Amino acid sequence: MKRVGSILAWSSLALVAFVAATIAVLWAALPLDGKTVSIDGETFSLGSLSGGELALAFFAAILASLCALAIGALATALGLAAGALGIGLGVVAVVAVLAMLASAFLLVGWLVWLVLRRRPPRVLPPAAAA
Repeated sequence: MKRVGSILAWSSLALVAFVAATIAVLWAALPLDGKTVSIDGETFSLGSLSGGELALAFFAAILASLCALAIGALATALGLAAGALGIGLGVVAVVAVLAMLASAFLLVGWLVWLVLRRRPPRVLPPAAAA
């Protein structure tokens, strides 16, 4: 279990690094001068950010991207689990119906076997013969 946790941690770190590198490349390559953001009535341009504001916006973009990836993965897992549950319930229903149908034939077969089987002759004990 320790190995799985280590692999998961390194994979998460690699994912964060990849998303951060992608956002950094896009942040440098895309024109941000004409883009404005308005929060609580205050409007500012993404191109005019500097220092701490730029770092905060960069980390917010990374966090938003990772949240979107996590939500997508969880939604996919939920869809697969729901599909597997539906298939499992269908298989259980089919097995139950087949068991009910087979039970009648098994009962009749057992009764026929009881009637047709050869029974060994009864030997009376010597004390009862006298």
